[in-house]
Amino acid sequence: MKKNHIYLLFALLGMMVSACSTPDIKISGNDTPPAGSLPSEDFTLNNLPAEPYADDAVRIVAPNGDAPFYSLELMADGHYLMMYSNNTNRKPMRTRGEATRNGSVNIGDGLYGSYTKLGDSRYGLDDGSEIDLGEATGSDATMTYTNQVGIISTVYVQLDTPNVSDQARSLCRSWDMNSFELWAYFNGKYIAHGKQSYDNGKLTTTFKALGDDILDIEEEDYLGDDSEFCYKVIFTTAGTYLCFYLNGDVEVSRWKWLNESQGTLYYDHSTDGVYEGDGYVTVRFAGKQMRVYEDYTDSDDGDTERLVIVNTLTASE
Repeated sequence: MKKNHIYLLFALLGMMVSACSTPDIKISGNDTPPAGSLPSEDFTLNNLPAEPYADDAVRIVAPNGDAPFYSLELMADGHYLMMYSNNTNRKPMRTRGEATRNGSVNIGDGLYGSYTKLGDSRYGLDDGSEIDLGEATGSDATMTYTNQVGIISTVYVQLDTPNVSDQARSLCRSWDMNSFELWAYFNGKYIAHGKQSYDNGKLTTTFKALGDDILDIEEEDYLGDDSEFCYKVIFTTAGTYLCFYLNGDVEVSRWKWLNESQGTLYYDHSTDGVYEGDGYVTVRFAGKQMRVYEDYTDSDDGDTERLVIVNTLTASE
């Protein structure tokens, strides 16, 4: 998804203002984004089959501190996210993922792994623990937790109600990133285009800047290092957003609809539970694909910079 350093480009372009404003320097190029780089007005939902554990997806919160975690989310694809403290209202957490012996991944303040269904309400986690949600209903909901050595405890919990609207069902699943493509504009003129495509574990990058000898624009100014590419993302019905990077980093944050009927949402731009207006995207679906559109404009001292971005993803098998 969107590179975290995108806004640094505004500062970079700001340093170019004096050169761009020189009367004898002209920047050519069309000031209209190409066809397909902006979302359609119609928001059509997909009809993909549900992931194998869609009916089991839930986020469990243990706010009283009587469990070895603060929250545990069972995801529709058979993975779980265990957080050791409350990260709901934090800024996005990005950290290096460290694989464990059982196949799960330590991600700083949490653990990401897989689970299996043992019964109607019983689940086994790949860290060797088990949970039973048979009594997790009502105002005094409890969960039975069995740790790795077989010690059983009863934990008071709260269950987040999943968002099961048709829009959420279309969005909320695991997605493989196919490509990240951007177009850059300065004062209404096209100045650069870049694209990263990921296929069978190989990342291919193309980049072209107009007037690069004048503006000194380089590929890394826009696309960054290849290891910064986000190759897999997950949206969950409990409002969690995960991004997995080629360098082994994992980002954990939250997402929220801005306008559900129009397919616009916020992700990874929250502070103290307040979703900021400069971090919204638009999603569109076609068959197994999803496109995430981003359009950012910033002005300073009469100069305007704009980035138009298209992320193309395919539903994970």
